Amino acid sequence: MSKHNLTASALAFCLALIAAVSMAQAGSSTTKLDPNAKILACYKEVTIPAKYDVKKVLVKKAEQKYLRQGNLVYLVEYPAVYREDKTLVEAEHIVMRQVGCKTKK
Repeated sequence: MSKHNLTASALAFCLALIAAVSMAQAGSSTTKLDPNAKILACYKEVTIPAKYDVKKVLVKKAEQKYLRQGNLVYLVEYPAVYREDKTLVEAEHIVMRQVGCKTKK
């Protein structure tokens, strides 16, 4: 392996490592507050699930049948079969819910 190929792969590894570290830091956004700033409120992101309007549509009515097994006759009832038609009313979204602030002492 030549010296040039080793340098290029080492550079690619370093760039990938820097990108991974910067993405991890961006995900955990902990920003130091200015000592002169006053905290007015604290919020937490809350995911609200999607809301659907669900309607049941009859596919097959309930029915009763007689079944003969040996000397016995059974009256059996089969329940109705429905399918659900879902219509999206409100999509999933995130809201900022106010929570109590924890003060450091």
